[in-house]
Amino acid sequence: MNIRLEETAVSFQPGVSLLSSAVDIFITTNGIPVAWENSDHLVIYYDGKKALIKGQIPSHFFRGLGLLKEHLETSGKDSSLTITEQPVFSRLGASFDLSRNAVMTSDALTRMFCRLALMGYQEVYLYTEDTYDLPDYPFFGYMRGKYSPEEIRFLDEKACSLGLELIPCIQTLGHLERFLHWESSTALRDTPDVLLVDEDACYKLIESMIAQCRSCYRTDRIHVGMDEAMHLGLGAYLKKHGYQEPFSLMQRHVRRVMEIAIKYNFRPMMWSDMYFRCASRTNDYYEENLVIPSSVIDSAPEEMELVYWDYYHAEQSFYDHYIRLHQQFHAPLCFAGGMWTWLGPAPDYDVFLRNAKPALLSCMQNHITHVILTTWGDDGGETSPQAMLLGFQYYAEFCYRQTFDKQHVCSRLLSCTGADGNALSLLSSFYKTDLLSPESDLPNGAKFLLYQDPLLGIFDLDIEGMGFATQYANLEQCFSDYSKRNDSWQNLYLFYALLAKVLKNKSELGISLFHAYNEKDFDRLNELAVQAEESSADCRALLEQWRILWEMECRPFGFEILEIRLAGVCSRLETTSRRIRAFCMGKISEIEELSIQRLPLLRKKDTDQLHGIYFWKDIVSAAKP
Repeated sequence: MNIRLEETAVSFQPGVSLLSSAVDIFITTNGIPVAWENSDHLVIYYDGKKALIKGQIPSHFFRGLGLLKEHLETSGKDSSLTITEQPVFSRLGASFDLSRNAVMTSDALTRMFCRLALMGYQEVYLYTEDTYDLPDYPFFGYMRGKYSPEEIRFLDEKACSLGLELIPCIQTLGHLERFLHWESSTALRDTPDVLLVDEDACYKLIESMIAQCRSCYRTDRIHVGMDEAMHLGLGAYLKKHGYQEPFSLMQRHVRRVMEIAIKYNFRPMMWSDMYFRCASRTNDYYEENLVIPSSVIDSAPEEMELVYWDYYHAEQSFYDHYIRLHQQFHAPLCFAGGMWTWLGPAPDYDVFLRNAKPALLSCMQNHITHVILTTWGDDGGETSPQAMLLGFQYYAEFCYRQTFDKQHVCSRLLSCTGADGNALSLLSSFYKTDLLSPESDLPNGAKFLLYQDPLLGIFDLDIEGMGFATQYANLEQCFSDYSKRNDSWQNLYLFYALLAKVLKNKSELGISLFHAYNEKDFDRLNELAVQAEESSADCRALLEQWRILWEMECRPFGFEILEIRLAGVCSRLETTSRRIRAFCMGKISEIEELSIQRLPLLRKKDTDQLHGIYFWKDIVSAAKP
């Protein structure tokens, strides 16, 4: 789309010029004239010759451009357009996990900013546990691909030009295990991932964190984390000071961190779960019959915005209840949903939509105006950021149109990003099949079937007869067809085609080996030896495609983990083939691993219900890693 900015819209030129790095929007002298006008809601007019975008804030202008682009692509240049939108959330944010190995490059983040701007987002959170430079702490983010102050300032400038507020999302209590595991951090460590509160050295570190953020970001907001510190006060603190109620430690710590944030002219926000855990008899965040004592409610500072994070519930009644519990506090409230990007190498959009619909409806009906969509990368950051775009589009369309209509969302996604929403929707199929019970508890077949050992077959009995090999054969064909389009998403589609190809041959290899071995079917064993060799070669091709995809989006730090994992899969497949052939040739008398009776681990007894397993260390072997 070629446009020419009228005088009223010329202030948007830096951002519009940036859009061409991600989508086909260009400023030209003979382009469609686009004007801007302030309004209390978003309006786009186009009469076939010129366009007018009206709105309150810069993000409305960029969403208006996205809507104009979509109209021209679907209806043609001569067709007029009038769209009026009234967003139900005044602040819509996207959060990126840059702490679980996949540290996105500045260029990749800038492209993401462009796409989010066209969707209509106002905020972007950079979740950086230790992946930013911290003066005087050389091991903070050491070998982790951390951002320099200059890089963050660069990103802040690019985001601002696109109407996006870039907000630091850091950790000031828990989730700091990668920094705390260094010997130089011993004096700061309570437990392996929690800081030692009440120590001056701890607050010197936190002040350094917040001061560094102040020097890099123009925003007055900062997210200071403080979630899931379940063992607060039970490690080095306990040995040094004796037992103290975790709640009293939390109270003091929150106050001190808040004071530091305010000192640097930040308005802080934090995850809310620790207040709920302190009120729970079982230390649980989601306790349906929870009654929060007034002492807990009064302890939360009014100056600290609380973020209610919930990715797990499918009933609106639960969100309604928990929002009302949060509204008892005197602090502002934000809701954070999750895109289910932490199951393995693909997001699960089925689960995402199942939980996002009731959550957002509840937020709208309970007058929550600040909403964030998070994208966590637990256990290695295996999901490509490119695969996340469909979820961001769904949140945006609910905000502006109050709809989850797939056809509408996919049309908007194509215009804002060029990605095919139908292709991305298919990614959920990597994790489960139609033969599994709908009551299954978040199965993630693509992960545990990719990494499980073919000779040990730890999860073989769980997936027998569940149709995974057939499903992956179908997915291979689908994504192979998508990859032949030769568009900017070719590498993503090819990655999933290769992943499906590996899983087609590997997912049921172990259980087939088990039966053939115990039936002494030597012909079948020789066939499976060939299948293992072919699967190893396919796995090497997958590794190389994963490398290409990773290097398009992320810094090299962290990919070594994925390379070690996949190289291990390749090697074990080759070992499997060698041992089978040796047995068939009489060189060895048995294959001990295949002699052991398989036991069910993930399938619920006497059902077709399967649950997932999420960490590589728990998948790869029964031995101690």
